[in-house]
Amino acid sequence: MTRSTKLTTFAIIGFLLLLMTGVADAKAGKSKTMDSEDLQQALDNMTCPSLKPRVAIYSFFSTGKLASFEGYNIGDGLAAQLATELTRTNCFIVLDRTGLSNLLREQELGLAGVVNRETAPAAGRLVGAEVIIKGTITEFDPNKKGGGITLGVALPNTPLGVRLGRNGSKAHVGLDVSIIDATNGQTRFSHRVIADSKTGGWTLGLDYKRASLGGDTFAKSPLGIASRNALGQAVLKIANDLNQSVERRFQIASTDADEVYLNADRASGIREGDLMRVSTVVRKLVDPATGLLLDTIEREVGQIKVVEVTERYARAELVDGAKIRRGDFVHL
Repeated sequence: MTRSTKLTTFAIIGFLLLLMTGVADAKAGKSKTMDSEDLQQALDNMTCPSLKPRVAIYSFFSTGKLASFEGYNIGDGLAAQLATELTRTNCFIVLDRTGLSNLLREQELGLAGVVNRETAPAAGRLVGAEVIIKGTITEFDPNKKGGGITLGVALPNTPLGVRLGRNGSKAHVGLDVSIIDATNGQTRFSHRVIADSKTGGWTLGLDYKRASLGGDTFAKSPLGIASRNALGQAVLKIANDLNQSVERRFQIASTDADEVYLNADRASGIREGDLMRVSTVVRKLVDPATGLLLDTIEREVGQIKVVEVTERYARAELVDGAKIRRGDFVHL
């Protein structure tokens, strides 16, 4: 091999390496698509409900080939991711029910006397939900679309050959998400969210007679990105629905002269100085045909002013009214 031929060979190889690195980096950056960036910005700027609603999340429903992926329980996994995304917004009181059986088992050990009853979790103290998030996995395809192509050339007057290839893959996730009123079981809102994510890269190979040397910059799993994008869309829709429709209210836990205690903590969203109305239920309207609660007739009995909010409860002073009792409802 002459000196000029060697220089030409190394120049070609160097050029292909630079080309592969530059284009692969650009493509890797595209795995975070513009849609993902817009979605993250929308989540960061999301408007929270005035008072944090209590949201329960159960495992997502899935059957057949959608029930698992490489030994991974998709339904539990996506429900856990949704719980994480809702918690990160700091707009909801998230009640993760996917591990409820373990919690109930721990309480049963205390009731049976297997563990010390003084340290065992007390039964009957789980926080109740106002709404339930129901999710169904309708589409879950890690390889919706994929392919590649490789081109090779033999360098003149040398035993060397160069291969340059391009490959890619596309993942797809589709979910049906429903918001259910925990009081009567009615579906209040229902949405379908879908998301795709593409990724790809370049391969470079160098052949010398019967030997080969190559590299691959292909990012192999865009499925996680698609899942996160679909769940991010679901979070935005859930927040928008609850912000417009859910009326948050608390209850009087205890009364003491001119002071009352509420079942509201710092996570609930109320603040010191809030002036709140207190009402009592005087009648419940129930549909005789379906048994559904149509409405409750309430009468305002007084006002209170929040003076302290702790991690477990809130304390308020009575502003006016003399018939406030345990169980009465409190509204902003």
